Amino acid sequence: MKNLFDLVIVGAGPAGLMTAKTAAEMGLKVVIIEKKRDINKIRRACCAQFVMDNGYENESLQIQDNKVIFTRNNFSIPYTGRLKKVVNNYHYSPNGHRIHFAHSDGRPFAFKFDKEQLLQDLWEDCERLGVELRLETLAYGGKDTGNSVKLDLKSKGKTSTIEAKKLVIAEGANAKLTDTFGLNNGRGLFGTPFVLIYTIGNTYGFEPGSWNQYYGRAYHPYGEIIVAPSLEENDTIELTIIGNKQLLPETFYEGITKNSPLRENFANSQIVDKQGCSLRSYAPLKKPYLGNVITIGDSAAHVEVIVQGALMCGYHAARAIKDELQGKNGFEEYTVWWNDAFDFNRGEFNDFISLYGSLTMMPKYTDDELDYLFSLLVGKVLNGNFSQFEVPKKVWNSILEYKGQIETERPLLFEKIKKIDNLKL
Repeated sequence: MKNLFDLVIVGAGPAGLMTAKTAAEMGLKVVIIEKKRDINKIRRACCAQFVMDNGYENESLQIQDNKVIFTRNNFSIPYTGRLKKVVNNYHYSPNGHRIHFAHSDGRPFAFKFDKEQLLQDLWEDCERLGVELRLETLAYGGKDTGNSVKLDLKSKGKTSTIEAKKLVIAEGANAKLTDTFGLNNGRGLFGTPFVLIYTIGNTYGFEPGSWNQYYGRAYHPYGEIIVAPSLEENDTIELTIIGNKQLLPETFYEGITKNSPLRENFANSQIVDKQGCSLRSYAPLKKPYLGNVITIGDSAAHVEVIVQGALMCGYHAARAIKDELQGKNGFEEYTVWWNDAFDFNRGEFNDFISLYGSLTMMPKYTDDELDYLFSLLVGKVLNGNFSQFEVPKKVWNSILEYKGQIETERPLLFEKIKKIDNLKL
């Protein structure tokens, strides 16, 4: 068929653009469907830091010469934007007891980057390679015919259909099209958190280039808040607040900035920007493909794979498509890689949820108990990772070194933490 594409991709985020770039480099005819007007204008709250942990998601990144190099997966992407080092990672109790992570040699845990520039750099490569991009277009349905995939589109009030040999869904964590094509059948849904990221200028007292997490009801009734560096001036930070449909994140903003232990830090501050999103928190897909359709990145994950994970998914998905079109088992090979690369895919997912849930510390522990636990590690510098999965484990492992003292001094608290000692930290 004359107008049949080799590949149609839904979503022009990092996963979708990386899929398109890699597939086009291999000679495939590619079209991207994107509902936004501008792919590099971001209003959705999202992670925008490269994690530099050795072995994070089975990868070790290098950044040099306007490139991000994936040394283990053997590819690189262009990046011409700004970078800011994240050298120290701090965790605070309500009364200011601090757990400190840093590398002994001073190397950064992560680099904050400009996601809009990263998307622009990726798209310029795609455009040069002849990838077609259809903006302001919603993919709202479709059918896998067995020989190809037909995708139903809506753009500016008009409907149409596009056909391709294979479909890659890179639509993000809400996974609506993933559901349409039957990949969510039997998949657990844990809830829909709402997230706001405020960019706030003229703050005081936050260490430049540091990542800070604050625990306790003094800040938030059931979760930690995050103060992260911005790419702007050093007195500008990014404040991340999580809520839900009943308790929206903005309802906590005034309490944090006016009434919490951080109120002096925000005394003269001003909101510069605000980004938000809602996320469907699914169990990850152990098998992320069905027929001629594969779903990648956040669409197949537990909440998110962050940008570098999305880029890896796109790279491997494109290679899988090429193999599939040549009669090989590309989707199966992708699935093996996918299940091995990400923490939430390893072992039993219920065990992962139990472990991760126990490590968030809220709302199980009172502010007084958090102050006591954090005080045990004051003055120590833990040499560890920036990973959202590894850092809490190391915090608890360090606290549990004092379990004898805790049992003597705080027997009721000891009963609370006793089960953690049996988890696979």
